[in-house]
Amino acid sequence: MKSAAEELGALAQAIVWEQREGESRLAGALKDQSLRYRKREGLTWSPVALESQSTTFGGRSCVVLSKPVHGGIAGSFRSGSPVSLYQANDAGVPDPDGPPPRRGLVRKVRKHQLEVVLDGEPLSAQDFHERWTLDVRGDDRSFRFMAEALSHWINTEDPVERAFRDGLLGFGEIPDASSELDTSFAGHEASLKSLNALQSAWVKAVWSGRPFALLHGPPGTGKTTTLLALIEGLVLAGKRVLVTAQSNAAVDWILLGCTHRSMEAVRIGHPMRVDPKVWSMSLESRVEAEPEFKQVRDFRKRSAQSWKEVDRFRRNFGPAERKEKAEAKREALDLSREAREMEAYIAEKVIRKSSIVGATLAGTSDMMLRDEPFDYVIVDEAGQAMEPAVWIAMRKAPCVVLAGDHQQLPPVVKSSKAIGAGLEKSLLEKLLERHSKSEWNVMLEEQYRMNEAIMTPSSDWFYDGRLKAAPGNAEFALEGIPPWTWIDTAGCGFSEERESEGSSTSNREEAQFVLDRLAELVEQAPSATIGVVAPYRAQIEVLESLWFDRFGQAHEGIEFATVDAFQGQERDIMVLSLTRCNEEGAIGFLKEYRRTNVAMTRARAHLLVVGDGATLGGDPFFARMMELAEEAGAYRSAWEWMS
Repeated sequence: MKSAAEELGALAQAIVWEQREGESRLAGALKDQSLRYRKREGLTWSPVALESQSTTFGGRSCVVLSKPVHGGIAGSFRSGSPVSLYQANDAGVPDPDGPPPRRGLVRKVRKHQLEVVLDGEPLSAQDFHERWTLDVRGDDRSFRFMAEALSHWINTEDPVERAFRDGLLGFGEIPDASSELDTSFAGHEASLKSLNALQSAWVKAVWSGRPFALLHGPPGTGKTTTLLALIEGLVLAGKRVLVTAQSNAAVDWILLGCTHRSMEAVRIGHPMRVDPKVWSMSLESRVEAEPEFKQVRDFRKRSAQSWKEVDRFRRNFGPAERKEKAEAKREALDLSREAREMEAYIAEKVIRKSSIVGATLAGTSDMMLRDEPFDYVIVDEAGQAMEPAVWIAMRKAPCVVLAGDHQQLPPVVKSSKAIGAGLEKSLLEKLLERHSKSEWNVMLEEQYRMNEAIMTPSSDWFYDGRLKAAPGNAEFALEGIPPWTWIDTAGCGFSEERESEGSSTSNREEAQFVLDRLAELVEQAPSATIGVVAPYRAQIEVLESLWFDRFGQAHEGIEFATVDAFQGQERDIMVLSLTRCNEEGAIGFLKEYRRTNVAMTRARAHLLVVGDGATLGGDPFFARMMELAEEAGAYRSAWEWMS
C-alpha cells in the first residue's frame, strides 16, 4: 500500500465481503435447510410458547418463552444472542400473512426456557395465543460501526489523528508523548507492588503519556495483572480510562479485577450481555440505584396500566371505544417516552461521574459514549479482534494501549476474499511485525500459570524459547502424575467420521480411549479441576455424551468445551483430543496451530494430548510437538493400554 488511507480502504472492502459471507451462510441455513436440520444445528427453537411479559431497561419489552422437549437443542441460545421471533408457516419460515418478525436479544437462559428482550412495542394479549418460532439472527451493527470508524480514520483532517494513524501503520513516526497528559505518578508506585521488573517498567512508560503502547502477553505471564496496575495508577492520577475488548467476557474479566482492587467502574452494553458477576457495575444496575429512578418506575407502572387498557376486551366496539383505545395507546407511548428520557438523563450522569468505563469494541460506539472524553483507551485481547474493530475504540482517547497475544486465538473471519485482503491478521500482529524494535512494544516473558514442562513446547514453537517459568511454578504438580503426556494412537484404527449434515468431525473410538484416561486421572486426582477440549464441536458432543452415559454427574469439576471457549481460562488438568485420523494425513482445522497453543497452555499441573501420530506426523508443528514429548520422556503409545 502507498499510504495508511489506502490500507484502511482495503480493510473497508474486506469487511463488506465478510458481512456478505456471514449473511449468506446464515440465510442459506435458515432458508434452504429443513426445520429439523435447523433445530438440530442449534439455529432454531420451534414451536415456542409465550409465557409472560414485563418491562426492562430502556423501556424494552421482556418476554419469557418456552419450548417442548423436542422443540430444539437446550442451551443452543446464549445470553446476548440476537434472535428473531415470528409466526411460521408449514415450511418453518415466516408466514407472509402473519405479523412481521420481531427482533430481540436473549436475556436469560434456562434449559427449556428463555427470556428475550424485544425491540418495539409490547406484544398484545392475542399474541400469547399464537404459535411462534425463534431463530438465531445475524447482527450487522458491528460491521456498521467498523465501517464508520474506518471512514473516520481514512478521511480525518485532524493533524494529530493523521500523524497517529500514519505512524502506527508505518507511514511515518508516531508522535511523542502529549505534554497535556504528562502527569507525575509519584506516590502511586503502590500500584506496582505485585509486578515484576519488566511489567513495572512498562506501566511506568505508559504513565508518561505516550500516545501508544503495546503489551504482548503470552499465556500466564500476568497481562491482566499488569493492565490492572496500569489502570489503578491512571485513576489515582485523575485520568479517565475506557476499557474495551472484542468479547463481553474479556471486558467483564478486567472490570472484575478492578473491583478486586477497590476501583469502581461502569459497564456499558446490552444488559443481556453482561456477566452476572459484574452486574453491580452495569449501567442498568447503577441507574436503578439512583434516587431519581423512582420516577422511572412510576412512569413504567402507569404505562403498563395503559397498555392493559389497550388490550382490554370490549363487548361493543364502536367509534367511542376506538377513540378510547387510541387515547390509552397514546398515553402508554407518552409515559414510555418520559421513562426513557428520565432514564437516559440518569445514565448520562452515572457515566460522567465514572473514572473507568468498560464496553466491547463495538460498544464504544454507544450513543451514551459519543461525547464522553477519555484520557486512555485500553484494548485487551487485541489479537482476537478484527483490525477495523480496534479502530472504533481508538477514536475515543489520545492515548491507546493494545494488549493481547497474536499466538492465541485469531480473529474469526469466514470470507476467503476478506482473508486474502488481510482481515484475518489483527492490528496487534501487524504492529508487532512493523514495530518489533520499538521501545513501546514489550513482551512479558515470565509465566506464573503452569509447570515449566508444560510451558516448554509452547515457548519453543510460538515464543522463540523466551518464556521463563516463575520460581514457584515447580509446585504446580500432582502426585504420581507427570506434567504432560502425549499419547500416540497410531495403528489403533481410531477412524474419524464426518457429519452427514454440517462440516464438523468426530472420532468416537478416540473419544472412548480419552475418557478411559480421563477416568484414571479423576481417580488419581479427585479434587483437580479438569478441562476437556477438542478442535471440533462434534468431538466435544461425543466426548460429553459418552462421559455422562457412563458416569452421569459424578465429577462436577470436569468441563467439556471447544478450544475457543477456554480462551483466558485455566485448569489443574487439561485433556486435548486432536480427533483427526485418516490415511491422507489431512488435518484440516488443526492447521491453525494457535488454537492448539490455547488448549495446551490452559493446564497448570498436567496436560494430556491424545492424537494419531501417523496422521499428524506429516505436519511440521505436530511433528515438533511429538519430538519434544520424546525428549521430555512424555511420549507414550496407546498400545500400552490396548492389551
